[in-house]
Amino acid sequence: MNRGTNHLMAMMMRISLLAGLLLLPPIAAKAEALTYTAKHSGDVQHMRIPAGKSAIVDVPFPIKRASLANPDIADAIVLSPKQLYVTGKGFGMTNLTLWGKDEQVMSVFDVEVGLDVSRLESRLNTLLPDEEGIRVLSTNDHVTLMGVVSSSYRMSQVTAVAEAFAPKKVLNFLKVHPEPREESPASVVVEVIRGTSVNHVTPK
Repeated sequence: MNRGTNHLMAMMMRISLLAGLLLLPPIAAKAEALTYTAKHSGDVQHMRIPAGKSAIVDVPFPIKRASLANPDIADAIVLSPKQLYVTGKGFGMTNLTLWGKDEQVMSVFDVEVGLDVSRLESRLNTLLPDEEGIRVLSTNDHVTLMGVVSSSYRMSQVTAVAEAFAPKKVLNFLKVHPEPREESPASVVVEVIRGTSVNHVTPK
């Protein structure tokens, strides 16, 4: 095998490798985990977790135990005396209570588990990038649409995409802005010409 043949085969291998790399799907950036910091306070904190996903709770003080009021809604695992791992299981609300070593309540969370609407938000941003006034919220197993859209047609598009994501579980509070004008009835102008009279005709 001569030098020209070797050079040609090397070029073909490079081209094949480059083509393979181009066909590979792009590597997605690693999503940051939801993180909450517990406060040593009597005030109840709020935690929102999508169903099927988890959050890390950092605790600035060592805890002795943790308890969830409704284990069907969420699950909690103590990773260390200063860190917990909370996973959303079912839709709804529950409480997470943390006790310190002296058996006193150190912190309380209201834990809300709902739909993961991030995919719906991403889809709407892709399909309707110029509609920047749309807000998507999760209310248990329902999707709530809020904000403004530019036309009634765009509103129907948004609700159609949301219905595909959560059939029969979409609460639509979107408004059209600017609001469509209502056409006022045409005004009738009656012109009276001087020197003429109007005869009233009495029906027979």
